[in-house]
Parts: sequence; C-alpha cells; structure tokens
Amino acid sequence: MTVSYSIPLIVLLMMAWLVDFAEVPIPINLLSYAPFLGFFGFNFYSWLTALDTPDHMNGLPLGVPQLIRAKVVVYFLVTSWISILFVVLMAWRLDEWPVLPAALIVMLANSVYIVSLTAFLMGLRPNKAIFDGKIMVWFWIGTVIPLLALFLLSFTQGDVSFYQNWYAQVSQQGLQATATDFASERTEMGFRGIMIVSGFITLGSILLLKLLDKKWGRAVFNN
Repeated sequence: MTVSYSIPLIVLLMMAWLVDFAEVPIPINLLSYAPFLGFFGFNFYSWLTALDTPDHMNGLPLGVPQLIRAKVVVYFLVTSWISILFVVLMAWRLDEWPVLPAALIVMLANSVYIVSLTAFLMGLRPNKAIFDGKIMVWFWIGTVIPLLALFLLSFTQGDVSFYQNWYAQVSQQGLQATATDFASERTEMGFRGIMIVSGFITLGSILLLKLLDKKWGRAVFNN
C-alpha cells in the first residue's frame, strides 16, 4: 500500500519538474501542489478498509466508530512521513524553501480533512459508497471547494500577475508570456487566506471525527 500511495506522488513530483523545466507561464508554486498530496488519502483509506472483513467484530465490545478512528490514525501514521518527504523534495526541486513550512501545514491539514470526510461519509465501505450518487455529491462538494480555494490562493504567493491577465498574455505570446509579482499586500492577503482555509478544514476534520458516533454508532461491522 505504501508503494501504491507513493506512485501518484511521484507523478506529481514529475509534473512539478516538467512545469519548472518548460517554464510554463502559470503561477504554480509549492503551495499549489501541497493540497493535492492530501487528496490521495481517499485511495489509501479505501485500501485500509478492504484489507480484512470486520464481520467477526460484531460479537466484540467494539463499535464501528472506534474502528473507523483507528483506521484514520493508521492512515495518518503510515502516509504522513511519505507526504512530508515529497513536499521537501518539491521544495528542493522548485527551490522554494521559504514556502516549505506553510506547504507542510496545508498538506497535513488537507490530508487529515480528506480522510476524515471519507470516513464520515463512507464509513467502512468506501469501495461501495463510490457508487452512491448522493454520497459522492457531498464528497465532491466537500473536496472541490477547499481544494480549489487553496489552489487559487496559492497563485498569490509567487509570479502571479499572470493570474490577472493570463488570457491576454498567453493569447499574444504563448509560452513566452511574462509576468510580475503581486504587491506584498496582495501576497500577504493570499497567505492569510490559505491559512484560514487550512484552519477551517482542520476544524472540520475534528468535527467530522466527533460526529462519527452519531452517524455510525448503530452500524454493524460490514464492508
């Protein structure tokens, strides 16, 4: 599972190298990649729930929410060091060491949030829940909004005037488009926005984990 979790991260690292190598005129930076590292938590959580059949636990003094929380903890312990390693590698590849602390905060916050949202909505059956349209709509809303917000706000942290006039630049000059930095005030506002979104999804993670008892407290062990 660890190897399988690492493969998408390797692809993301290669994309970072390709964007940097091609000098694509898009204001992508380390904070643009950080949220997506956490998104792969859905796959890992699915693998954790598919490893064994928990039916035999119905006779034990154990509840479904307890098992779900245990799997969330296992997920975090197994994947966090891998994600941190890849963020460090990206910081080295993009030469953006000053952004590394903020990127780690964003990555860890989003990683915990994605798996908490998955656990809350899908319980021990994510592989079956993906075929439930209602669940997937809520999952889509819960993931796309914060991911998109973090991705767009990340554009304020680097070469970002292209974010304002990208259409005119690219239509006239293509990959030769040039841009200038935002004013420091704009960058500061963007940074605050990133931290606020990260804070909200962290609080959301805590709330979702607390609500597991209410949603899955009477459920039986079955995946």
